[in-house]
Amino acid sequence: MSRTVLYRTRMTSPKKACKYSETAALSSPLLIVLSVFSLLLISIVSSPSLLAQDEPVEITADEVNHVARDLWCPLCGGRLRLDSCELKACSQMREVIALKLAEGEDAESIQAYFLEQYGPQVLGEPPRQGLNWLAWILPVVAVAGGAVFLWLRLREMSRPPTAAPARATDAGLDERERRLEEELARYD
Repeated sequence: MSRTVLYRTRMTSPKKACKYSETAALSSPLLIVLSVFSLLLISIVSSPSLLAQDEPVEITADEVNHVARDLWCPLCGGRLRLDSCELKACSQMREVIALKLAEGEDAESIQAYFLEQYGPQVLGEPPRQGLNWLAWILPVVAVAGGAVFLWLRLREMSRPPTAAPARATDAGLDERERRLEEELARYD
């Protein structure tokens, strides 16, 4: 009896045999599809057009100066723009701009980089926060106040002059005028 039990456990049923043959039949087309897919993937990744994108992009001086016009030299005290400053540090900063443009960064991210490196003086204008708002508001207030003052003065000047009130004659004034005339007559 033990032999029959062993025989039955080792023996596979016809259903199981069919399943094994179906999976073996499916695995060969699957292998073919996977190998074709991997060959296509390798050919696409190693194509010359994609490899050409890794080459450095040629950046012109005009593109660099377009970004550098909005930045100011941190060493000159905000007197010169980065595109016109002749210091060695500024030429190095322009080289950094060219490298960042070649990497594909935009002007705003480059300005943010220099703002982080050198502080707000590199932007050439005070940041619009805190007490620095006064630098933006006071000129507007001064111009508006000057315009109002000028308008009031012009309005006053354009009015016709009013007649001066008649002066009351005073006896003391007459006496002084008479003395003044006597003194002047003596010197003539």
